[in-house]
Amino acid sequence: MILLANETTADATLTPNSVDINYPVSNILDSRLSRIFKTDSSTTCTIVFDAGSAVTVTAVAIANHNISSGVTTLKIQGNATDAWGAPSVDETLTHSSGVITKTFTGGSYRYWRLHIVDAGNSGGYISLGRVGLYNRFATPDISPVIGHSRNSQSVKSISVSGQSYMDTRYFNSSISVKFPAMTATEKANLITQFETIDIGEPFFVTFDESNISLGTVYCTIDQNSINFNLLANPEYWEGAISFMEEV
Repeated sequence: MILLANETTADATLTPNSVDINYPVSNILDSRLSRIFKTDSSTTCTIVFDAGSAVTVTAVAIANHNISSGVTTLKIQGNATDAWGAPSVDETLTHSSGVITKTFTGGSYRYWRLHIVDAGNSGGYISLGRVGLYNRFATPDISPVIGHSRNSQSVKSISVSGQSYMDTRYFNSSISVKFPAMTATEKANLITQFETIDIGEPFFVTFDESNISLGTVYCTIDQNSINFNLLANPEYWEGAISFMEEV
């Protein structure tokens, strides 16, 4: 399992090739998925991230997008200069109707670029909700048994005459995993991640980049603490963590 929480370009200067002034490019850094960026009647989209100095990027995630399955160019690129003829990092991403994500070797560069060419997009423009570039963190091994619940956030009420009615809201998932055997170092690293992320800031968790099963989920940590138990073998610990999907 991979945590995408260390967003190394969170303070970068963003330069798009095209923008609808009502949907600014800064929205891709907003944690709220409903805050979207749009190109201005263009199905080619480039966004350059200028981090000011070299930053390490080893993963990317794109959520709440309208990129079509026929997209012909979908890349994340990295370079020491704002020149893209032969960038040092040139990674092709795989389309998904959900979260598009990829982990890769990456590198440390000042400039990073998202490059999309989607001429067949039926909307006639590119729309992106959340785009994050990260230095990924691989957690200790998790148990093959993963808890997954699908939840309705609607509110059901009953009238004084006994009739049910509902305030319709949204569906989301809650996911729980267990770490069956962590070393003391792995436990300490996981605590550091927990204290860095905390419980209110959304981030991405990747279970499967192909999105065959849970794929990548945009979520928050759904608990106030992580508890660990020392195993019979005193070199190892067990623990668990739960996530709540953001929609």
